[in-house]
Amino acid sequence: MTRLAGFDLDHLRLTAAEADDAVHVRLDGFLDYDSADYFLAAATRPLAATPGLRHLHLECGALSGIDSMGLAMLLMLHRRTTAVGVSLHLDNRTPALDRLLDITGTLDLLVPDRTGQEKPRNEADAAGPLSDLLDGRRMAYRHTSKGGSPAGFGGAGPDASSDIRTRARPA
Repeated sequence: MTRLAGFDLDHLRLTAAEADDAVHVRLDGFLDYDSADYFLAAATRPLAATPGLRHLHLECGALSGIDSMGLAMLLMLHRRTTAVGVSLHLDNRTPALDRLLDITGTLDLLVPDRTGQEKPRNEADAAGPLSDLLDGRRMAYRHTSKGGSPAGFGGAGPDASSDIRTRARPA
C-alpha cells in the first residue's frame, strides 16, 4: 500500500499492555487507509509473541474515526485471532463505532459477547439516540484527497448543494 504524501505516523497511536493471559491495546486516533497496515501489524504481533495468550482487548474509547479500510482491518484481525484461538474484544466502543458496526452488519461478529442490555430491541434502538452522535464523542473522518474533500462530492464549489444523482447522468 502506498502512503499518501503528508502521512503522519502519529495519527494512530497504539499502546499495548500485558496482563496474565490477555493483551490490552489502546487505539488513539484514526483507524483508516493510512494507518491500516501499521494497525494490523502491531495488533497481530502479540498473537505470536505472547505464549498462552487467550484474549486480545482493543480499547476503542479514544478512537477518533474509522473508515472502510479500518473496518476491514478489524475483520482481518478477527480472522487472525480466531484462527489461533484468541478472543478479540472491542472495549469501550463509542456510540458512533457501534452504529458503524451495526450498519455494516459486523456488530454481532466483532462483539459477540454483548450483554442483553447492550443488544438493541429493534433497528431504531440499534442506531442509538441522535444526541449520542452529536456530542463531542462522535467519529470524525479524515479527508485524504488532495483538496481536503472527496472528489465529486459536495462541500466545495458552486454546485456543492446539488444532488449526487444529477451528477451521475451524462450531460
